[in-house]
Amino acid sequence: MKIYKRKVYYLIFAVAFYILWFLYKLGGVSTFKLAIPSTAIDVVFSMIGLYITVEILLPRYIYKEKYSRFSIIFLILIFLLGSAIVLSQLKLVGSSITSYNENMAKYKQTFFYWFWSDLILGSYFLVTFISLIGCSIRMAVDRSAAEKKMETLEKEKIMSELMMLKHQINPHFLFNALNTVYYKIDKSNTSARKIMEQFSSLLRYQLYECNVPAVPIDKELEFLSNYIEVQRQRLNGNFKVDCVGFNKLTGFNIAPYLLIPLVENCFKHVSRLPGDNTYIAIACEIHNGWFRFNTKNSVSNEKNVVQGGIGLSNIRKRLEIMYPEKHMLSIEQTEDHFNLTLELSIA
Repeated sequence: MKIYKRKVYYLIFAVAFYILWFLYKLGGVSTFKLAIPSTAIDVVFSMIGLYITVEILLPRYIYKEKYSRFSIIFLILIFLLGSAIVLSQLKLVGSSITSYNENMAKYKQTFFYWFWSDLILGSYFLVTFISLIGCSIRMAVDRSAAEKKMETLEKEKIMSELMMLKHQINPHFLFNALNTVYYKIDKSNTSARKIMEQFSSLLRYQLYECNVPAVPIDKELEFLSNYIEVQRQRLNGNFKVDCVGFNKLTGFNIAPYLLIPLVENCFKHVSRLPGDNTYIAIACEIHNGWFRFNTKNSVSNEKNVVQGGIGLSNIRKRLEIMYPEKHMLSIEQTEDHFNLTLELSIA
Protein backbone atom coordinates (compact mmCIF):
# COMPACT_ATOMS: atom_id res chain seq x y z
CA MET A 1 0.00 0.00 0.00
CA LYS A 2 1.46 3.38 -1.00
CA ILE A 3 2.19 5.94 1.71
CA TYR A 4 -0.12 8.59 0.19
CA LYS A 5 -3.02 6.13 0.31
CA ARG A 6 -2.31 5.36 3.95
CA LYS A 7 -2.31 9.08 4.76
CA VAL A 8 -5.88 9.27 3.48
CA TYR A 9 -6.82 6.38 5.77
CA TYR A 10 -5.10 8.11 8.68
CA LEU A 11 -7.18 11.23 8.03
CA ILE A 12 -10.44 9.28 7.81
CA PHE A 13 -9.62 7.39 11.00
CA ALA A 14 -8.66 10.60 12.82
CA VAL A 15 -12.00 12.23 11.96
CA ALA A 16 -14.02 9.16 12.98
CA PHE A 17 -11.92 8.74 16.13
CA TYR A 18 -12.47 12.40 17.09
CA ILE A 19 -16.26 12.19 16.65
CA LEU A 20 -16.63 8.99 18.70
CA TRP A 21 -14.18 10.10 21.38
CA PHE A 22 -15.90 13.49 21.61
CA LEU A 23 -19.22 11.79 22.31
CA TYR A 24 -17.53 9.71 24.98
CA LYS A 25 -15.89 12.81 26.50
CA LEU A 26 -19.21 14.59 26.87
CA GLY A 27 -20.12 12.15 29.63
CA GLY A 28 -17.09 13.03 31.75
CA VAL A 29 -16.35 16.70 30.99
CA SER A 30 -18.22 19.49 32.70
CA THR A 31 -18.92 21.68 29.64
CA PHE A 32 -19.40 21.23 25.90
CA LYS A 33 -16.68 23.78 25.12
CA LEU A 34 -14.18 21.97 27.33
CA ALA A 35 -14.88 18.64 25.61
CA ILE A 36 -13.74 19.96 22.22
CA PRO A 37 -10.09 20.76 23.11
CA SER A 38 -9.93 17.85 25.54
CA THR A 39 -10.85 15.43 22.75
CA ALA A 40 -8.40 17.11 20.39
CA ILE A 41 -5.53 16.56 22.85
CA ASP A 42 -6.27 12.84 23.12
CA VAL A 43 -6.71 12.38 19.37
CA VAL A 44 -3.65 14.37 18.27
CA PHE A 45 -1.16 12.61 20.56
CA SER A 46 -2.72 9.20 19.88
CA MET A 47 -2.44 9.76 16.13
CA ILE A 48 1.21 10.78 16.53
CA GLY A 49 1.86 7.50 18.36
CA LEU A 50 -0.05 5.58 15.70
CA TYR A 51 1.88 7.12 12.81
CA ILE A 52 5.33 6.72 14.38
CA THR A 53 4.63 3.10 15.35
CA VAL A 54 3.17 2.04 12.01
CA GLU A 55 5.35 4.01 9.60
CA ILE A 56 8.71 4.04 11.41
CA LEU A 57 9.02 1.49 14.21
CA LEU A 58 7.23 -1.39 12.47
CA PRO A 59 9.25 -1.49 9.22
CA ARG A 60 12.52 -0.50 10.89
CA TYR A 61 12.46 -2.95 13.81
CA ILE A 62 9.64 -5.52 13.71
CA TYR A 63 10.12 -6.44 10.04
CA LYS A 64 13.87 -6.71 10.65
CA GLU A 65 13.28 -8.88 13.75
CA LYS A 66 14.76 -6.32 16.15
CA TYR A 67 12.08 -6.96 18.76
CA SER A 68 13.98 -5.82 21.86
CA ARG A 69 14.86 -2.47 20.30
CA PHE A 70 11.25 -2.02 19.17
CA SER A 71 9.94 -2.72 22.68
CA ILE A 72 12.28 -0.22 24.32
CA ILE A 73 11.60 2.58 21.83
CA PHE A 74 7.86 1.86 21.85
CA LEU A 75 7.67 2.09 25.67
CA ILE A 76 9.60 5.37 25.61
CA LEU A 77 7.23 6.70 22.94
CA ILE A 78 4.16 5.69 24.98
CA PHE A 79 5.60 7.31 28.10
CA LEU A 80 6.33 10.59 26.31
CA LEU A 81 2.99 10.83 24.50
CA GLY A 82 0.97 9.67 27.52
CA SER A 83 2.74 12.24 29.69
CA ALA A 84 2.07 14.93 27.10
CA ILE A 85 -1.67 14.11 27.25
CA VAL A 86 -1.67 14.19 31.06
CA LEU A 87 0.11 17.55 31.28
CA SER A 88 -2.02 19.08 28.50
CA GLN A 89 -5.29 17.94 30.08
CA LEU A 90 -4.25 19.31 33.47
CA LYS A 91 -3.31 22.64 31.91
CA LEU A 92 -6.65 22.72 30.10
CA VAL A 93 -8.53 22.61 33.41
CA GLY A 94 -6.18 25.15 35.00
CA SER A 95 -4.23 22.67 37.11
CA SER A 96 -0.84 20.92 37.18
CA ILE A 97 1.02 17.98 38.72
CA THR A 98 2.25 20.18 41.56
CA SER A 99 -1.36 20.95 42.53
CA TYR A 100 -2.14 17.29 43.27
CA ASN A 101 -2.23 17.58 47.08
CA GLU A 102 -4.27 20.76 46.91
CA ASN A 103 -6.83 19.17 44.58
CA MET A 104 -6.97 16.03 46.72
CA ALA A 105 -7.75 18.09 49.79
CA LYS A 106 -10.40 20.04 47.92
CA TYR A 107 -12.12 17.35 45.84
CA LYS A 108 -11.02 14.15 47.67
CA GLN A 109 -12.32 10.90 46.13
CA THR A 110 -13.67 12.60 43.01
CA PHE A 111 -10.28 14.01 42.04
CA PHE A 112 -8.47 10.79 43.03
CA TYR A 113 -10.63 8.70 40.70
CA TRP A 114 -10.43 11.21 37.84
CA PHE A 115 -6.67 11.70 38.14
CA TRP A 116 -5.54 8.07 38.40
CA SER A 117 -8.26 6.28 36.47
CA ASP A 118 -9.38 8.66 33.74
CA LEU A 119 -6.29 10.81 33.29
CA ILE A 120 -3.21 8.70 34.10
CA LEU A 121 -4.38 5.17 33.23
CA GLY A 122 -6.70 6.34 30.45
CA SER A 123 -4.07 8.48 28.69
CA TYR A 124 -1.32 5.85 28.58
CA PHE A 125 -3.78 3.09 27.72
CA LEU A 126 -5.34 5.12 24.89
CA VAL A 127 -2.00 5.82 23.17
CA THR A 128 -0.89 2.20 23.61
CA PHE A 129 -4.17 0.74 22.34
CA ILE A 130 -4.42 2.96 19.25
CA SER A 131 -0.76 2.38 18.32
CA LEU A 132 -0.87 -1.39 18.73
CA ILE A 133 -4.19 -1.76 16.91
CA GLY A 134 -2.82 0.25 13.99
CA CYS A 135 0.35 -1.83 14.03
CA SER A 136 -1.67 -5.06 13.93
CA ILE A 137 -3.80 -3.84 11.03
CA ARG A 138 -0.73 -2.76 9.04
CA MET A 139 0.94 -6.16 9.63
CA ALA A 140 -2.21 -7.99 8.53
CA VAL A 141 -2.51 -5.87 5.37
CA ASP A 142 1.19 -6.31 4.51
CA ARG A 143 0.96 -10.05 5.10
CA SER A 144 -2.07 -10.33 2.85
CA ALA A 145 -0.33 -8.31 0.14
CA ALA A 146 2.79 -10.49 0.42
CA GLU A 147 0.71 -13.66 0.11
CA LYS A 148 -1.07 -12.33 -2.98
CA LYS A 149 2.28 -11.36 -4.48
CA MET A 150 3.65 -14.84 -3.85
CA GLU A 151 0.56 -16.41 -5.42
CA THR A 152 1.02 -14.22 -8.50
CA LEU A 153 4.70 -15.12 -8.73
CA GLU A 154 3.88 -18.81 -8.34
CA LYS A 155 1.35 -18.61 -11.17
CA GLU A 156 3.86 -16.78 -13.35
CA LYS A 157 6.47 -19.42 -12.55
CA ILE A 158 4.09 -22.24 -13.52
CA MET A 159 3.17 -20.47 -16.77
CA SER A 160 6.84 -19.90 -17.52
CA GLU A 161 7.63 -23.56 -16.93
CA LEU A 162 4.73 -24.63 -19.17
CA MET A 163 5.94 -22.32 -21.92
CA MET A 164 9.47 -23.64 -21.53
CA LEU A 165 8.26 -27.23 -21.79
CA LYS A 166 6.16 -26.32 -24.79
CA HIS A 167 9.10 -24.88 -26.69
CA GLN A 168 11.83 -27.08 -25.28
CA ILE A 169 14.14 -28.91 -27.64
CA ASN A 170 15.77 -32.12 -26.48
CA PRO A 171 19.17 -30.89 -25.18
CA HIS A 172 21.00 -34.01 -26.35
CA PHE A 173 19.68 -33.50 -29.87
CA LEU A 174 20.70 -29.84 -29.70
CA PHE A 175 24.27 -30.58 -28.60
CA ASN A 176 24.64 -33.36 -31.16
CA ALA A 177 23.51 -30.93 -33.85
CA LEU A 178 26.02 -28.32 -32.67
CA ASN A 179 28.81 -30.88 -32.60
CA THR A 180 27.93 -31.88 -36.16
CA VAL A 181 28.08 -28.23 -37.26
CA TYR A 182 31.33 -27.75 -35.34
CA TYR A 183 33.09 -30.64 -37.12
CA LYS A 184 31.74 -29.46 -40.47
CA ILE A 185 33.57 -26.18 -40.02
CA ASP A 186 37.00 -26.16 -41.59
CA LYS A 187 39.75 -26.49 -39.00
CA SER A 188 41.46 -23.43 -40.36
CA ASN A 189 38.41 -21.33 -39.49
CA THR A 190 39.36 -21.04 -35.82
CA SER A 191 37.15 -18.00 -35.11
CA ALA A 192 34.02 -19.83 -36.25
CA ARG A 193 34.93 -22.89 -34.17
CA LYS A 194 35.59 -20.72 -31.14
CA ILE A 195 32.18 -19.03 -31.45
CA MET A 196 30.53 -22.44 -31.71
CA GLU A 197 32.33 -23.62 -28.56
CA GLN A 198 31.26 -20.51 -26.66
CA PHE A 199 27.70 -20.86 -27.86
CA SER A 200 27.68 -24.50 -26.71
CA SER A 201 28.95 -23.38 -23.30
CA LEU A 202 26.08 -20.88 -23.04
CA LEU A 203 23.53 -23.58 -23.75
CA ARG A 204 25.17 -26.08 -21.40
CA TYR A 205 25.07 -23.55 -18.56
CA GLN A 206 21.42 -22.73 -19.19
CA LEU A 207 20.29 -26.33 -19.56
CA TYR A 208 22.31 -28.14 -16.92
CA GLU A 209 23.76 -25.76 -14.32
CA CYS A 210 20.98 -23.30 -13.53
CA ASN A 211 18.28 -25.55 -12.05
CA VAL A 212 19.17 -24.30 -8.55
CA PRO A 213 18.28 -21.14 -6.60
CA ALA A 214 21.89 -19.92 -6.60
CA VAL A 215 25.08 -20.65 -8.54
CA PRO A 216 28.75 -19.87 -7.82
CA ILE A 217 29.66 -16.37 -8.92
CA ASP A 218 32.58 -17.64 -11.03
CA LYS A 219 30.16 -19.83 -13.03
CA GLU A 220 27.81 -16.92 -13.63
CA LEU A 221 30.70 -14.68 -14.72
CA GLU A 222 32.03 -17.41 -17.03
CA PHE A 223 28.56 -17.56 -18.62
CA LEU A 224 28.65 -13.77 -19.07
CA SER A 225 32.13 -13.93 -20.58
CA ASN A 226 31.01 -16.46 -23.20
CA TYR A 227 27.95 -14.35 -23.98
CA ILE A 228 30.09 -11.21 -24.35
CA GLU A 229 32.53 -12.99 -26.65
CA VAL A 230 29.72 -14.22 -28.89
CA GLN A 231 28.24 -10.72 -29.02
CA ARG A 232 31.66 -9.17 -29.62
CA GLN A 233 31.92 -11.13 -32.87
CA ARG A 234 28.74 -9.45 -34.10
CA LEU A 235 30.11 -5.96 -33.59
CA ASN A 236 32.19 -4.15 -36.15
CA GLY A 237 35.64 -2.73 -35.55
CA ASN A 238 34.28 0.58 -34.24
CA PHE A 239 33.02 -1.07 -31.05
CA LYS A 240 35.14 -1.37 -27.94
CA VAL A 241 34.19 -3.87 -25.21
CA ASP A 242 36.11 -3.95 -21.91
CA CYS A 243 35.55 -6.37 -19.02
CA VAL A 244 37.26 -5.92 -15.65
CA GLY A 245 37.32 -8.18 -12.58
CA PHE A 246 35.67 -11.27 -14.06
CA ASN A 247 38.58 -13.60 -13.19
CA LYS A 248 39.08 -12.33 -9.65
CA LEU A 249 35.77 -13.13 -7.95
CA THR A 250 34.87 -16.35 -6.17
CA GLY A 251 33.58 -17.63 -2.84
CA PHE A 252 29.87 -16.72 -2.90
CA ASN A 253 26.71 -17.64 -4.78
CA ILE A 254 24.28 -15.54 -6.77
CA ALA A 255 20.86 -16.07 -8.32
CA PRO A 256 21.30 -17.45 -11.88
CA TYR A 257 20.52 -15.14 -14.82
CA LEU A 258 20.48 -12.10 -12.53
CA LEU A 259 23.27 -10.28 -14.38
CA ILE A 260 22.68 -11.30 -17.98
CA PRO A 261 19.79 -8.82 -18.60
CA LEU A 262 22.12 -5.97 -17.58
CA VAL A 263 24.73 -7.09 -20.11
CA GLU A 264 22.11 -7.71 -22.80
CA ASN A 265 20.88 -4.19 -22.16
CA CYS A 266 24.30 -2.79 -23.11
CA PHE A 267 24.50 -4.62 -26.43
CA LYS A 268 20.90 -3.81 -27.24
CA HIS A 269 21.17 -0.05 -26.69
CA VAL A 270 24.81 0.79 -27.42
CA SER A 271 25.18 3.61 -29.95
CA ARG A 272 25.49 2.49 -33.58
CA LEU A 273 25.77 5.70 -35.57
CA PRO A 274 28.82 6.07 -37.83
CA GLY A 275 31.63 8.01 -36.18
CA ASP A 276 30.33 7.55 -32.64
CA ASN A 277 32.80 6.72 -29.90
CA THR A 278 31.01 3.43 -29.22
CA TYR A 279 31.99 1.39 -26.21
CA ILE A 280 30.74 -1.04 -23.58
CA ALA A 281 32.49 -1.26 -20.21
CA ILE A 282 31.60 -3.95 -17.68
CA ALA A 283 33.27 -4.26 -14.28
CA CYS A 284 32.69 -6.18 -11.06
CA GLU A 285 34.29 -6.18 -7.63
CA ILE A 286 33.70 -6.85 -3.94
CA HIS A 287 33.76 -3.84 -1.63
CA ASN A 288 32.98 -3.84 2.12
CA GLY A 289 30.87 -7.00 1.94
CA TRP A 290 29.00 -5.91 -1.19
CA PHE A 291 29.24 -7.34 -4.70
CA ARG A 292 29.24 -4.45 -7.16
CA PHE A 293 28.43 -4.98 -10.85
CA ASN A 294 28.66 -1.98 -13.16
CA THR A 295 27.78 -1.63 -16.83
CA LYS A 296 28.32 1.45 -18.95
CA ASN A 297 27.71 1.95 -22.64
CA SER A 298 27.68 4.79 -25.10
CA VAL A 299 24.36 5.99 -26.49
CA SER A 300 23.54 8.06 -29.54
CA ASN A 301 22.70 11.71 -29.04
CA GLU A 302 19.39 11.00 -30.72
CA LYS A 303 18.44 8.51 -27.98
CA ASN A 304 16.89 10.31 -25.03
CA VAL A 305 14.81 7.46 -23.65
CA VAL A 306 15.88 5.47 -20.62
CA GLN A 307 17.17 2.02 -21.45
CA GLY A 308 15.85 -1.20 -20.07
CA GLY A 309 12.12 -1.56 -20.43
CA ILE A 310 10.78 -4.95 -19.41
CA GLY A 311 14.24 -6.41 -18.73
CA LEU A 312 15.18 -3.98 -15.97
CA SER A 313 11.64 -4.05 -14.60
CA ASN A 314 11.90 -7.81 -14.16
CA ILE A 315 15.31 -7.42 -12.55
CA ARG A 316 13.85 -5.01 -9.99
CA LYS A 317 11.08 -7.49 -9.13
CA ARG A 318 13.55 -10.36 -8.74
CA LEU A 319 15.79 -8.24 -6.52
CA GLU A 320 12.87 -7.30 -4.26
CA ILE A 321 12.00 -10.96 -3.81
CA MET A 322 15.44 -12.57 -3.64
CA TYR A 323 17.47 -9.76 -2.03
CA PRO A 324 15.03 -7.72 0.12
CA GLU A 325 16.83 -4.89 1.93
CA LYS A 326 20.10 -6.29 0.55
CA HIS A 327 20.44 -4.65 -2.84
CA MET A 328 20.85 -1.29 -4.53
CA LEU A 329 20.22 -0.56 -8.20
CA SER A 330 21.19 2.86 -9.52
CA ILE A 331 20.92 4.24 -13.05
CA GLU A 332 22.56 7.29 -14.61
CA GLN A 333 21.43 8.50 -18.05
CA THR A 334 23.18 11.28 -19.95
CA GLU A 335 23.23 12.39 -23.58
CA ASP A 336 26.20 10.19 -24.45
CA HIS A 337 26.22 7.26 -22.02
CA PHE A 338 24.09 4.96 -19.88
CA ASN A 339 25.54 3.80 -16.56
CA LEU A 340 24.00 1.11 -14.32
CA THR A 341 25.29 -0.19 -11.00
CA LEU A 342 23.94 -3.18 -9.09
CA GLU A 343 25.12 -3.86 -5.54
CA LEU A 344 24.29 -7.02 -3.56
CA SER A 345 25.07 -7.69 0.08
CA ILE A 346 27.11 -10.91 0.38
CA ALA A 347 28.19 -10.49 4.01
